[in-house]
Amino acid sequence: MNRPELEAEVKRSSSLPFQRIIRGDDVDGYLAEAPELPGCITAGANPMEANVMLQDAIEGWIGAALKAGENVPEPAAIRVSG
Repeated sequence: MNRPELEAEVKRSSSLPFQRIIRGDDVDGYLAEAPELPGCITAGANPMEANVMLQDAIEGWIGAALKAGENVPEPAAIRVSG
């Protein structure tokens, strides 16, 4: 897969409806994770920042998986409804 193909696939895959969990508080900050992508965890000062950071983490996770020749799992929402 060449770079443009990789970037297109990362963009496509990262737009899928992966589950997002954001928890925390304004004092300690917020932890955000995409549990369907093992180890895809980040943090932010507020829920909005945590969500933006999680999108970046999802894109990085998917890019690393594709570069390593691994499959990106389908989100549960697609597996259940599709």
